Amino acid sequence: MNAQTRLETIKQSVEQNELNWPTADVSLDQDNDSLVFTLKDYGDLPVTLTHSDEEWLVMTEVAPTSAVEDINTFNDALLRLGMALPLVSVGIHTLGDEDYYVVYGQLFTDCKLEAIGAEIEACAQAALEIAELIN
Repeated sequence: MNAQTRLETIKQSVEQNELNWPTADVSLDQDNDSLVFTLKDYGDLPVTLTHSDEEWLVMTEVAPTSAVEDINTFNDALLRLGMALPLVSVGIHTLGDEDYYVVYGQLFTDCKLEAIGAEIEACAQAALEIAELIN
């Protein structure tokens, strides 16, 4: 099954409420072979799901690095918080021409759909916790 078919299958599962998916609007981004979940319980936070031959990747942006006054102190706090954020990692990713803090999680390509749903929720929760550190 190719990436597009897998993503369409997940989108249908969410729309038909087959599993305990997060409450979200889901759109298929065919240009980037991804699904975008707009999570209602997290202030319409967008979380992206992509698929490759090796893995599923769940990712959401937290804030531009320019929003952080003292990056060294913030990065130290993130590294210390890391073990308290289950199922996710934090990184810096360039979006457009700006660097953003992102939360992401990776899953095996043959994982169960329930695991993908849990990863989406974990990324959203972690993104909110990290955003609170910035404000």
